[in-house]
Amino acid sequence: MPRLTDTRVASIKPPATGQEEHPDDLVTGLRLRVGAGGRKAWIVRTRAGGKPINKTLGAYPTLKLGAARDSAKAFLIDIAKNGAPTPKRTFGELADLWIERVAKPNNRSWELQKRRLEIHVLPKWRERDLASIRRADVRELVEGIEGDVAPNRVLTLVRTLFRYALARDWLGTSPAEAIGKPRQEAPRDRFLDMTEARRAYAASDLLGYPFGGFIKLLFLTGQRRSEVAGMRWVDLDLKESVWILGSEDVKSGRKHLVPLTPAALAILEKTPRLGEFVWTDNGRTPVSGFSKVKTRLDSYIAAQGDALEPWVLHDIRRTVATHLVRLGVSETIVGRVLNHAPQGVTARTYALHTYAPEKGEALERWAAELESAQ
Repeated sequence: MPRLTDTRVASIKPPATGQEEHPDDLVTGLRLRVGAGGRKAWIVRTRAGGKPINKTLGAYPTLKLGAARDSAKAFLIDIAKNGAPTPKRTFGELADLWIERVAKPNNRSWELQKRRLEIHVLPKWRERDLASIRRADVRELVEGIEGDVAPNRVLTLVRTLFRYALARDWLGTSPAEAIGKPRQEAPRDRFLDMTEARRAYAASDLLGYPFGGFIKLLFLTGQRRSEVAGMRWVDLDLKESVWILGSEDVKSGRKHLVPLTPAALAILEKTPRLGEFVWTDNGRTPVSGFSKVKTRLDSYIAAQGDALEPWVLHDIRRTVATHLVRLGVSETIVGRVLNHAPQGVTARTYALHTYAPEKGEALERWAAELESAQ
């Protein structure tokens, strides 16, 4: 085969179909790959540790013959000195492997952990090279999460995944170590009075899809932010007016039935179906970015009157509970609505539909109060 020169490389014609490779006689392993579409690229083929290694150096004519030879020599020398290069791993690959091999077999709440990753971490880090993630990136991630508890939970989860990466030799050090809890989990007692609740509820319409409906469903169901954010169409029965959360989807680990009021149904019936999740901005994952959305909501509220006293989205759940009690709903029923842990053996084994009518009546009273408050 004729020796590769710049003139010959430029004159090589593409094959009728598929690809052809033209080896270089000066640098063993260097080849010019030519596709049927006319694209030309430099590649290196070699072996290390008994395994084949293929590396693309760059496209021709951006990378000329001389530069391709220099790059190939440098790569082959590095292989000879250091062995095969460590393949790049993304955080998304790590998360998928950990869920399948560790979380699923050993943790009954693995879907809750998966949901936390989908909401708080994967939208930012799914395609991120693991080796590129620094301690500052981890700190920025968890400090950007709203709430008193969620930031700490996500930090613990991310730290667990990085330790798993260490155990598999995907990393040499973990960027999630030596980071303190971003929040002190002091009990909160903040709730919105009815005027505040009504203003926040009404102003959420200005957010549009997906966050307007998401905020309203937080108010109308009293469920946790992560549970409403991860709401899936398959878990909704709009004809029967119920939302059923699997035991793997909730913090308590108990299957939970949430009655849907007419107000909630009206919102859901107008919501577009863009994928598995009800509230999504990309059709693939649940909504996230709650801190920015809360800031927008606060600005809309302030534009229509005085700003509210400081509050967070989790305060909505406490607001629902507080006003249900004020409306005369028993604490037992409020606990069932919120899916709090029941006391006693009999209570812990209650059937899914136990108290369903009472829960539905309580939430309808609350919805009427919320939509009529001035």
